Amino acid sequence: MAYVNFVLALTEQPDGKYQISVLESPVGETSVTVDNPFNAASIREAIELVTSDAGSASRFAQTRAARQLGQQLFNFLIRQNDDINAAYFASLDRAGSDGLRIRLSLERAGLLAALPWELLADPQRDFLALSRTTPVVRYTRQLTTRAPVPVTLPLRVLVMISAPDNFPALDVEGEWNRLNEATASLQKRGILQLERLDDATLIALQRRLRAQDFHVFHYIGHSAFDERAQEGVLALEQEDGESGARLISGAALASELGEESTIRLVVLNSCDSARYDGESPFSGIASSLVQRGIPAVVAMQYQISDGAAAAFAEEFYRAIAETLPIDSAISEARRAIANRTGSLEWVTPVLYMRSADGVLFRLTEQRLAEAGWLRRLLARPPLLALLAIVIVLLAGAAAALLNRPPGPLPNLEIVSIRSSPVRPAPGEAFRLLISIRNSGDADSGPFNWTWDASPVDLNVLEDRIENLPAGATQNISFPYSYGWWGSYSSHIFVDADGEVLESDERDNRVFPVIELDPTSAFRIDFTLLPNNEIVTTPHALAGDEFRRWNLNFALGGGDACREETLHIVSEGNRNMLTALEAADGCRGQPLIIDLDEAVGRATAEVLATTMGQARISYFDRPDASEPVFQSPPLPVTAGQAVTLGANDGINRTIRRIVIHMTNEPVRLRTLTLFPPGA
Repeated sequence: MAYVNFVLALTEQPDGKYQISVLESPVGETSVTVDNPFNAASIREAIELVTSDAGSASRFAQTRAARQLGQQLFNFLIRQNDDINAAYFASLDRAGSDGLRIRLSLERAGLLAALPWELLADPQRDFLALSRTTPVVRYTRQLTTRAPVPVTLPLRVLVMISAPDNFPALDVEGEWNRLNEATASLQKRGILQLERLDDATLIALQRRLRAQDFHVFHYIGHSAFDERAQEGVLALEQEDGESGARLISGAALASELGEESTIRLVVLNSCDSARYDGESPFSGIASSLVQRGIPAVVAMQYQISDGAAAAFAEEFYRAIAETLPIDSAISEARRAIANRTGSLEWVTPVLYMRSADGVLFRLTEQRLAEAGWLRRLLARPPLLALLAIVIVLLAGAAAALLNRPPGPLPNLEIVSIRSSPVRPAPGEAFRLLISIRNSGDADSGPFNWTWDASPVDLNVLEDRIENLPAGATQNISFPYSYGWWGSYSSHIFVDADGEVLESDERDNRVFPVIELDPTSAFRIDFTLLPNNEIVTTPHALAGDEFRRWNLNFALGGGDACREETLHIVSEGNRNMLTALEAADGCRGQPLIIDLDEAVGRATAEVLATTMGQARISYFDRPDASEPVFQSPPLPVTAGQAVTLGANDGINRTIRRIVIHMTNEPVRLRTLTLFPPGA
């Protein structure tokens, strides 16, 4: 992907205002001065949001809050500034399928540099950093950088493992073993060479770098930010085997690595290794390395769990092996974290890049064999951070596969995508028809295809095709349903596992945008779950099961009743949501429906089984005490189905709906929501 750059610089002014400048874009440069909407407390809250350990029940709420913060950052940086906003959207149009690389220069941003800018969220595109078409990269304005150097294989990786006895124990041996196991084929072929530096001291590093040339430095161990010294530190070991750690500044490490012109990439697989203080822009370890001209640094700005680190490394490794640029691969890896863990840890990895195009090496020897062995290697268990880095170094060599000698090869490509209906309503099942053609000169053999419904809903569908002859086309079709208004950037990937050696690997991906009808109602009849599974009754409703559709159902009557499990049951040929199995004191409580996003109108069809009354209330906030509308009690009789809702034609802001029935539990057959302004 040949990215177009959109470079933004954020600079604190003496009067406390901020200058936002577009330093580079395909449509020119511009700048604006704005007020600062953040303070120290709001910055702390933002960091706490992305670093707190949310349980599964509150994960959707955490993601919703992160999206709101991301949109606030986007509004501050881009949307509220007419010239910058116009330049951004014009740049997106100009970039087209090449993608727009968002480069952020924050070294003069003061306290605002500490904000989690990887959360930037365009309301029309969601989180920018989660899409390979809009990677977010930290960028340092400086003259010092290193041009790609010629490298003769093998690529040499120096791995420093530091485990001082006064720091929490790390599974360094396990990581080293997994690293060697997964790269055994590369090492056997003479493409990669790993060397371990057990003596984790600066003098040992100096001597090893003086004795041999290395291309990558990888650190495994602890790092932190020294609040007293206001600089980043690494926890290295004491010389002569003494106990305890020796804290080494990022500047000291940069001084050693900066002496070696062959070092092109540094990965810091440690805690807090990307953090820096806004008053001293190069006090962070990663920033110090970039200052000394290292072209690319991958670091962690917050703590990261083993599961998230593994997901990141595995997908990053795969993406780079498919010849994606390093920043595009970072976006792929972020999505993998979001999909596998459901957490916000995808914000943690940070790419600092000074290389203009992501090319770190120019290989003088092409010794990569057919792509099949590389693809098989990718199926091995993921490493922690270094797996991704090793393959970055191989990106140039992997790209050389595109220049292989001519021969009869297949070429799988996606030639058309159609949806019916073209603009479905929220909750409406539509069908995608995808045509895959083999435009090459040989049969394909077996391959798989995958479909991501959105940047955070990955591998929603996957299937295999046993063979596609040369010149043949095969159609695949499947139904799906989205649950809220908006546009969804999906992703179709043919031969996702890389089983087919093709003449051109670059046309296996397409990113169709599916837009829902913004005027249509969203009708929920409890026959389909938000994960697109058909409801099998009786179905016990998990507390957050409908959060994907921005809905949460619970009973009133206090905390005890809110914890009661609701069920979807069937009666006749209709499903309904009810509290029939709740405790006696809760069963007759009102049904509360909280909405993460506002709607303009709402109706509810309920079924009565005894004589009584029914009513519905709307609230403009989930915590509001006074309704913005409350219907008069409607008399009902046994067996009667009634529709509750305002009929005055007024469009309101509704964030909570409360349904109450006397003498019996609420039996909700259908909930219909209408968009604001409709």
